[in-house]
Amino acid sequence: MTHPTITTSNNAGLNPQLNVWNNPAPNEVGESSVEFLHLLSGPTHIKITGKDRSRSRAVVTLLHGNEPSGLHGVYEILRLGLKPAVDIHIYIGSVDAAKQAPGFIYRMLPHHKDLNRCFKSPFGETEQDHLAKEIIESLKTIHPECVIDIHNTSGSSPSFGVTTFMDSTHDALVSLFTHRMIVTDLSLGALMEISETMMPTVTIECGGVQDPESNLMVTEGLGRYLTYDDVLSVGHTDMSLEFFHNPIRLELKEGSEIAYGDHCLLEDGVTLLPEIEHFNFGFVTPDSRLGFVYGDIEQNLTAKDMEGRELIGEYFELREGELYPKKILKLFMVTTNPEIARKDCLFYLTVPDEE
Repeated sequence: MTHPTITTSNNAGLNPQLNVWNNPAPNEVGESSVEFLHLLSGPTHIKITGKDRSRSRAVVTLLHGNEPSGLHGVYEILRLGLKPAVDIHIYIGSVDAAKQAPGFIYRMLPHHKDLNRCFKSPFGETEQDHLAKEIIESLKTIHPECVIDIHNTSGSSPSFGVTTFMDSTHDALVSLFTHRMIVTDLSLGALMEISETMMPTVTIECGGVQDPESNLMVTEGLGRYLTYDDVLSVGHTDMSLEFFHNPIRLELKEGSEIAYGDHCLLEDGVTLLPEIEHFNFGFVTPDSRLGFVYGDIEQNLTAKDMEGRELIGEYFELREGELYPKKILKLFMVTTNPEIARKDCLFYLTVPDEE
């Protein structure tokens, strides 16, 4: 294997963290995606020269260190030595978190901020805030025609795209990868939120880490994204998109705890059934037992709409301490990872007749 030449970013005034790797050759990227990861000394900006130098596209991945499918797809594309239609800029984020033994375990390092909650102004003073700002400034400089941000879902799940913008351009980008599209007004500081002010940006959730099709879906989608001359017009695929609008997040209340089991495990908190992730992109009904809550539901769980109205009592109820939906709901982004449930959310939901 040829030793790669990777340099440090020269973005002034940002305490730069991004390393730059120009046109990595297929024999420079290692024998596996894990070996490729360990060639990176930190967050990395990979530049690939395309046929049309007047245009560029961007790929962002590994913003969460426990979501490796995007990195795997990038590795496969580089190993193939594809010549892209336009210049390609690839940003690989949470390299240090991903490297922590045994690998791809940490979403972010302990006591660090979630990098994909830092892409908003005013930027903070943490390492993750500085890195998010550096990526934003780099994107402003190169001004790509679009950005794809690739993630794994936190549980076993079909693939889907997420966008804050609903138009044919965003439809076209998502349809390169998947036929499900979530349109949300949520403002969390995620990278995809730059779509409103900078350039078309979508998140691709390619499925769970353990789902065998996740890596394949990313690799095939990236192949289309890199090599198609036009990725911003619908018509490059006959895939018909299924839309889900303005989902609501089910979150733990501050002070509440989460566990997973087939009986109530906590004297102060929420226990969800271990098989709950099987409901990803499926329906639950008022007969679907989801778990157990010790105490009042309002003291443990919250589900607010975009206006901040509390809707937990509209969507869920307790029956002798067991948690049930009050109406038919469609769930997605269901996780059985307690750390993610604690720091992010338990799952998203929509009401079918409101889609």
